[in-house]
Parts: sequence; C-alpha cells; structure tokens
Amino acid sequence: MLKIKQPDRIFKVAIIGGGFAGVYCARELVSITREISGMTVAIIASENHMVFQPMLPEVAGGSLSPQHVVNPIRMICQEAEVLKGEVTHIDLENRIITLNGGMFTPQVTVGFEHIMLAPGAGVDLSRIPGMAEHAYLMRTVGDAMKLRAAIISRMEEANLITSAKLRKELLSFVIVGGGYSGVETAGQIQDLIVGALRFYENIKPDEPSVTLIHSGERLLGMLSDSLGTYTGKCLAEMGVKILFKSRVRAVTARTVQLGDGTSLSATLVVCTVGNAPHPQITALGATGALPVEKGKVVVEATGQVKGLKNVWSAGDCAVFPKADGGNCPETAQFAMRQGALVAKNIAASFTGRAFKSFRFTGLGELATIGHRKAVAQVFGMRFSGIIAWFMWRSIYLMKLPGFDRKLRVMAEWTFEMFFPRDINLLTPSFSSPLGEMHLEPGDSLFHAGEPAQSLYAVKKGNVNITDAQGQIVKAAGPGEHFGERALLSDGIWRFDAQATESSELVAIDGETFKTLARSIGSLDALFRGTAQQYHLPEEIQQTVNMIPEATRQCCAADVMTKNIASLDSSVTVQDAVAEFQAHPHSTYPVTANGCVIGLLRRSVAYEWLKNHGLTCADKLQTLPLTKPFCITADTPVPVLVGTLMRSGVSKAVVVDAEKKLLGMITLFDLLKGARQAG
Repeated sequence: MLKIKQPDRIFKVAIIGGGFAGVYCARELVSITREISGMTVAIIASENHMVFQPMLPEVAGGSLSPQHVVNPIRMICQEAEVLKGEVTHIDLENRIITLNGGMFTPQVTVGFEHIMLAPGAGVDLSRIPGMAEHAYLMRTVGDAMKLRAAIISRMEEANLITSAKLRKELLSFVIVGGGYSGVETAGQIQDLIVGALRFYENIKPDEPSVTLIHSGERLLGMLSDSLGTYTGKCLAEMGVKILFKSRVRAVTARTVQLGDGTSLSATLVVCTVGNAPHPQITALGATGALPVEKGKVVVEATGQVKGLKNVWSAGDCAVFPKADGGNCPETAQFAMRQGALVAKNIAASFTGRAFKSFRFTGLGELATIGHRKAVAQVFGMRFSGIIAWFMWRSIYLMKLPGFDRKLRVMAEWTFEMFFPRDINLLTPSFSSPLGEMHLEPGDSLFHAGEPAQSLYAVKKGNVNITDAQGQIVKAAGPGEHFGERALLSDGIWRFDAQATESSELVAIDGETFKTLARSIGSLDALFRGTAQQYHLPEEIQQTVNMIPEATRQCCAADVMTKNIASLDSSVTVQDAVAEFQAHPHSTYPVTANGCVIGLLRRSVAYEWLKNHGLTCADKLQTLPLTKPFCITADTPVPVLVGTLMRSGVSKAVVVDAEKKLLGMITLFDLLKGARQAG
C-alpha cells in the first residue's frame, strides 16, 4: 500500500479561489465559527488580492486608478490564513492540496477536512486562430492597465504619423463580445479616446474607431429587449460601430477576419469571450473524482458537491441551482451569496445543524455604457441614461469591500466629473523571458523538490547537477544547458545544482521555453533527447536489474565489440566513403597515431560532400568530429550503465591508458548477455 506523505499544513476548511465566492465564504465562515474549538480556515489564491471585476473597464478607460479596484484578501478576511500560490494538484480522496508558491518556494502540501472549490473559470482563446497571440483580455487589473497603456501608446504613435490612412489603421480598435464586459469596455475606450483627442494636435476626430463585434441580434442578452436596444443606440451615438450577428474567424497582427469573409483593420483587439473550465476542475472531472457537467462542478442547492460530503463549490466554476428554477448566472451578486451560504452550511456540518438551500433569485442587472449613461433592471423596473448611471455607481460603491476603498473611489469619480482623464503613458514593466545571472563557487542554483522556473545555459564556469547521494548527474560547462527534464515533465527539480567555480548563466523563462519547444518540432525532439540524461539513481538501478546477472558481474572488456571499423584522421573524405560502403555503420571512431580523437557520423560526412563537392579531398581531421565518450576496459557494467544513461550518448569507446582504441559498447550489448572474453 502506498504511504501518503503528511501534509505541511492542515486546516479544518480550505477554500480555493480569491474571487467573490471564495472571499465571502472565508469572511462569513470565520465570523460564525469563532466559538468552534480548533477551527482553522485557509483561503488559497493565486493573487493576494480580490479584484472587483465590475470596475475593471473603468481602469482601462482611465476613470479609476488600478489600486482602487483591488482589496488585499488578508485585510478582508483577517481571521483566515491566506496562502498565495498556484494550485497544481487536488487529491480529494486523501484530502491534500499541492501548491506552487513561487520561484524560491518548494511545493507546499495542505491538508483539509472540508474543501470549498471556487477557482472561477479559465480562459481558452485557442478556438479562434491568432486570438491568444494578439488579443488583450479583461480579467485582471494587470490586463486593464496593459490595455489602457496600449491605447495611449497607439495615440502617441499616431500623432507622429503624417499619413491620415496610416493613422486610421493604427487607431482601429476592436472589442469582441456584446456582454457586460464587452459593452462596458467599448464605452470606456470610446470615452477615453474622445476625452484625450484635444491633446493630440495631429489626430482628427474621425480617425480613431471603436468597433464592437457581437454574435447575437442585440447587446446584453440577459436584459430586456428594450434595454439591450437602448444600449446599442447609446453606443452608436457615442461613435462605437456595432456589428451584430458576426463571428470572428481569425485575428492577425493588423486585421480581424470575420466569418462572412470581411476583414477589419485592427491593431488592438480586446477579447471578452472565451470562458473555459478551470484546469483543476477539468482534471478532477476527467478522473471521476468530481461530478462535472460541461466543465462545471455539479452541486446541490446547499452548495455541497453531489455525492461528496466534505466537498463544496460555488461561483463561476459551479452549476449552482437557482431557487426559481434553472441555474445561477455567473455574476458577482450570486457568487458572493453562494459563498456566504456555503460558509453557513460548512459551519452547520461541524455543529450538526441542518443545511440551508440557496434562495436568492437576484436583485437585478446593471451595466454602464459610458458617457455618463447606463442601463439597469432592478426589482422588475427598468432604468436608463444618467439615472441608471448614478444607480450603477451607488450600488457598486456600496458593494466595494473596505471603507477606505469606498472613499477613494468616490473621490476619484468626483474628480473625473470635472477634470480630464489621465493620459499618462505608464507602461507596466514586465520581466524579460531571458535573463543573465552570476554565481560564485559554492552558490546553489536550486534544490531537489523546488519548482522549476527556467532552462539554464552556461556561458562561463561550471555547474554540477547532483542526485540525493551526491553523485554528479551532469557537470554543465560552457555551451551546455540543463533544466529541460523538469520543465517538460511535472515542473519540479529532482536534483541539486551548485556552481563549482565563478559562473555566468543565461536563464530562459519556463513558459517561453515550453512555447518554443511546442512550436519547433526539431527543438522539442532535441530537448526531449537531452532530458534523458537526468536519471534518478533508482531509474538507473532499474535498468541495471534488467541486465542478466552474469553480465552485471562483467566489465567493459568482457562485453565490448572488438575489431571495429575505424578511420585514420589523415585519410580524405572520399576515402572515408569507400570505408562506409565496405563496413556500413552510423558512426566511426577517428584515430591519430592509433589514439581516438573523435567520432565521425556518416551523415555528417555526406553533408560535407554536398557542400564541398563530390571530389572533396579534405582530410577527415578538418570535419566537425563528435567528442568521443571514452571509458576504460576495466569499468564495471553497473557503473557503465549509469555513465551511459547520464551522458546522453548511445555508445562508448573503450580505450586503454594511452587512448588507444580497444572497442565500442552500447546498452544493447549489455542487454544481449555476457560474451566470452577473448
């Protein structure tokens, strides 16, 4: 029976997700369980703050500062323990969560008695070619900041261009999706452009264009027909062009291709569609550990996952039944109430009380259009225009967590009514995917068990990769690289790395490395090949055990192939071709005065002939020879196996003390069984 390792931390309740559902669940839970002895609550989130999503378009449009739409989770849920990390695995059976805390933090395991799943939804733009590469998103504060910086940057560039045609192309902005996020983002971008135009002398009012692409017949399909129609009319009056019943087929660096064959000029595309199941929910559903329907967790009206006693779920990742029939929409007002209900029911499970069902049916819907206009449908009544705009601001201001945030947002909104929007170009500085580092002798680069973040290449010096026994797996010198095995597998270092001398390294970001490997087949094959060098001691021992017992007792001289074809370095390439025909092999040892100086691959010689002429009389010593992997005749077979596996070579050259050629050996020779000496 496999023994499960004890978790690093154990909590009564673990909540995954720092959105509305997760935060409100944690806040409610700690407030109603103070009297329960030993109650511990952890909230696990990839960021240490909660984003107030409805206000993100105002950040992109310059109406609000980014820091005013986020709240530190530690301040909202002060009695819960906040664990910032990326969840990499959830084991519901053994009640263990595995986290990746960052570059310098080894994997952390968290045990739990109850778990609440609220990681939200993922994003999948792969269904539309080019969308993932070129489109801006509106999911995080960073997305909104990046979008706003891109809009201002386009205007700054356009102001330098003398061609009106080029200015129009550069200032063509497209938003995909006619839901809340798409409508609000389109309105905010249009307001930002109109407000900023008077500061750009060379840009004419008719040159910037904002186009909203929607697959439906009207905007905001969750509202009434009249409000949806009103929204479209208001956006059109503001100058936003709306394309109804249109779908994006592909996106390039400068165009958006529609399904009907139309091509729109666009240097900036914002995508507000493309919701996808969260990867961890998908993984649990694929194994059958969690009931999943269309990528979402199936829950009872209590928030408890169907068929599981200690597992709960809420928010965008859950199919949550609505009191008046159907399922709850994916909005903040439902998520926060679902989270609070789950908290009450988890608390009830500890005290033996009956669970409560979700009864909330919704207060209504609001959406801001821009230009001090909005639409609202509250308690069955419909509002539009400036009244709805005041309602939108008042209601969301009250919902915003934290009194200090309320005051700051209120002050900023007040200033925005009387002063122009901020058009400072503050481009967020992002980490380069390529970095250089210096190591002194004895400096550790990483330890076994830590998360792998980069591929490393050695420019100068040496880094030893060692296993748990302290044995050298690889001594990486100038021109060599390491780290591919961890990045191509589970992302965890299996070895230690330490500089043995003053060293200069180049680090390539792990995501950049994986993107390149996936995109370039030959590169992927190369790294998957070199990844085979990093074998754990138990993997080597497993291969040794496969070799016949008699062979394991032998040394290299007993199992090597003797009388092999070799080439003298003084012969010409043409002479070598004759040897290829007489003794066909893939690789030949090259000797000088009987000593091995390199290996010649037949394919390399043929490539040389193609580039230098079929009558080439160049000597073999001028060709690019492969460095030979040499061993002595008395090398024990178990040592030889480990050496071959960790060297990454397919064969070894057996030489004497003076480097004279004695024979060659491969793993295949070892598996065939021992030969008789002589």
